[in-house]
Amino acid sequence: MNRGSVYKQGEIVAELERRLDEGFYSSGFPVGSLLAAEFGVNIKTINKAINQLVEAGRLARKRGVGTFVVSHTAGDRQVEVLFEGYSALFDHPFWGEIWNGCITGLLDAGFRPVLTQIQADESGRLQLEGFRFSPTMGKLLLGITHPRFLELVSLQGVPAVSAGDEIDDPDFPQVCFDYWPGVRDAMTFLVKRGCRRIAFLGETRNEFNPKLLNKFHAWRRALESLGVYDPELAEHTRPLPEAAGSALRSLLGRTKPDAVFVAGDHQVPCVERVLKENGLRLPVVGCDGLAFANWPTVSLPRRAAGEAAARLLATRMRGNISTDRVVLFTHFVC
Repeated sequence: MNRGSVYKQGEIVAELERRLDEGFYSSGFPVGSLLAAEFGVNIKTINKAINQLVEAGRLARKRGVGTFVVSHTAGDRQVEVLFEGYSALFDHPFWGEIWNGCITGLLDAGFRPVLTQIQADESGRLQLEGFRFSPTMGKLLLGITHPRFLELVSLQGVPAVSAGDEIDDPDFPQVCFDYWPGVRDAMTFLVKRGCRRIAFLGETRNEFNPKLLNKFHAWRRALESLGVYDPELAEHTRPLPEAAGSALRSLLGRTKPDAVFVAGDHQVPCVERVLKENGLRLPVVGCDGLAFANWPTVSLPRRAAGEAAARLLATRMRGNISTDRVVLFTHFVC
């Protein structure tokens, strides 16, 4: 390549992939500033290209250390990380932090992550036509809890662990969150400020995995303990921003809350827009503790969940089974 030329991100990715295939970086991957100078682009473009290769399983990043080339020897100390989502995992506001924890934990344990992203349709059903598992030593699931897929994972005959969402199978090793402490404190916070009609926007039903309703059950349990529970204030919505806005419009069409608990921080901006459209200024509490949340939220130790899942899987791949379930607690941040 001619120095001084300016390349598009896709061209940079293609060139770096060619070099990786030819073993050009066998002695170590260069820092971003050197690549930016070589390709005649800014560091932001290089980072996006590197992130794309990380998502493809060609590179791995470890915070404070650098970027590494991932070996592609089939099954040679590799772990397949399986993710179901609509956006790129690396940039995902929720799963991206769990993914970073997984990478750190797996690299520290001497294993290499290989990412496989699976798409789902609008109803949440996985699109598995033509899908094939990678030949690896273990499987780590992010956001996939469908019973049929768990069966397919078990049939691979290698250790597997799920991180994040709770799975309705006590025999499947998992790292999950206990929403009760954080949601209880959030509801207490609202009630102490005079709120008595606290709405819930989130999943209230799920045909695949009832454990995905843990936020809803924690909300109901907390309000029951405070003596202010009203089932009319719960509105089902899928975990998508615009879906929450539509759910709130439906709720406001039949009743008037005096506060709103939203199951995902990424949905709060849309919820606040709908409230403004209706001339309402109500307290809003989110959930997940995402970095951009500047409102009260129930925070989750997501990076710790990824690290714990990696440790649990590494332990099982080494033939040591000490536990099948790790529960991490949430806390309310105001």
